[in-house]
Amino acid sequence: MDTMNKDNKKMKHFRKWAEGKHPFLAATALTSVGFSKVCCEISESVQTGKRIEGDIPLPSLKTWLKLYHNPKKMGKALLNALGNINADTAKEVELLKLFIAEAGQMQKNGKKYKTKLEKIPPDENQKIFKEYLELVINDFVSEPTKKDGTKFRNNLPTPELIFFTRVLVPCFSLYKTYPVDLLRQAQNGDDDALEKIIRLDKSIIFEPKISEIIHQAQALKEQTRMSMIKKAFTSSPKVTMKMRTIKCHFGGLVSLLFMAIKQKITAADIWRLYDAISLDMSEDIDQDFANMTEETFSKDIRNARKLWHIILLPERK
Repeated sequence: MDTMNKDNKKMKHFRKWAEGKHPFLAATALTSVGFSKVCCEISESVQTGKRIEGDIPLPSLKTWLKLYHNPKKMGKALLNALGNINADTAKEVELLKLFIAEAGQMQKNGKKYKTKLEKIPPDENQKIFKEYLELVINDFVSEPTKKDGTKFRNNLPTPELIFFTRVLVPCFSLYKTYPVDLLRQAQNGDDDALEKIIRLDKSIIFEPKISEIIHQAQALKEQTRMSMIKKAFTSSPKVTMKMRTIKCHFGGLVSLLFMAIKQKITAADIWRLYDAISLDMSEDIDQDFANMTEETFSKDIRNARKLWHIILLPERK
């Protein structure tokens, strides 16, 4: 009990922010902050050429190239990896999967789902999600064990998660677009896109249309294009990813989930969320957003929301 009271006091700013909000969404918002640090490590590993998933073989080329066209497989793999860390995260992920499924139903048929939701006793619904919120808060304020970290990293070698960490997240973070869209631009003769995707993923030179472009450039002695391709192949992405960019990505996830069940949240609310958590953890507002305008923050939140929609929510039929 003493520990719980201490945790409640420690997270008082976050709890204040969460008042009046759906407890599941408040929990997801808190979790997003934890993922920001992991994502920053992923970005740094791409920049330096290191592999966060360890020294293991890449998936087969055929499997790898197929992942450009199937982002939802990565969303499922990510949830499964998180659910295998420990008993608490398993409960969190099961509730998250349930919530995503229900959000998908609302997206497909909002009127029918709203009628169904209204029949559920409010107390019963709230109790489950309030328990989930406390679970997430306790998990957030406790230090992860070495065993937890090992379990998560043991799940990283799946093809979907290797692609997620090395291609999808860096591509969207650095270039504000999906890997498949960048690939299509490159296939259609956009040299800027071709340079970006080769810098990001060297294996893309084996994609049939990209191989043909390189083949023809060599045959036609297009020196400028060939020089760019060679330089891109031996280089990393030109731009770096800041922590505030990563936090905006996860702010987009919070925004998406709020919108999925028709609860209003503004970009300013999400900014206040980061300030609240920073105040709880360091007694100061979040300095990662220093010198950032509200307009830029709001735009970044909207863009990030699109990424998570593609990965998590079912297609509208």
